[in-house]
Amino acid sequence: MPVGQTFVDHGTWNLTRFHLLPNGRQAALNRQEFRGLFERFNILATEVLGENQPFWIMIPDRATPEWMAPSAIDKAQRARLRRLRSRYNLTQRWEYYSTSDKCVYRIEAAEFIWQPKRFNHLLLANYHEDVRDIILMNATTGAVFAPYIAGVYVSQPTPNELIAVLKQYYGWLPIPGDGVLRFDPAQMKSGTFEVSKSCAAAIQKSLGSEPA
Repeated sequence: MPVGQTFVDHGTWNLTRFHLLPNGRQAALNRQEFRGLFERFNILATEVLGENQPFWIMIPDRATPEWMAPSAIDKAQRARLRRLRSRYNLTQRWEYYSTSDKCVYRIEAAEFIWQPKRFNHLLLANYHEDVRDIILMNATTGAVFAPYIAGVYVSQPTPNELIAVLKQYYGWLPIPGDGVLRFDPAQMKSGTFEVSKSCAAAIQKSLGSEPA
């Protein structure tokens, strides 16, 4: 199901997680941190999606769950989501029923060309939680950039491509115990990697284990 939160539920993605604010915080404390957060969002998105490359924006809209009263819906947030749909002309739609939370997800999507800073409005809506679980996917490779409030899940087509991203940006890995690193088991049968000692130590620390 193309909903960002579902990545961690499946073990076949070449997947890692970056957190872009210090000490695992979800909110910037000042303007400098806020600007730095969005700069890092754009750097990683460009790395994953490719500058001037086609990509898909996919935004999930969760219908009222069976267990929630209609009066509990945040109407202001729904209005912001409608404006976001209109801004990005999300004309392609699919629906999925989730047995875990017993609600219907309507996925709305459109294809664009990635350019740094052009999509800051979408990232800002994500930061303020006006929209959640969005996915940006390279239209050619299937590489995925799935931001949450102050961080991002990154999936690459191959383990080597994921390791290449980690080699460059391991300084942005989450605090100990919050890290995620998974590989497609089938692709890993013949895979070997070499990373620097500092990169390996950062990965192990983020995963909550001590360096070997």
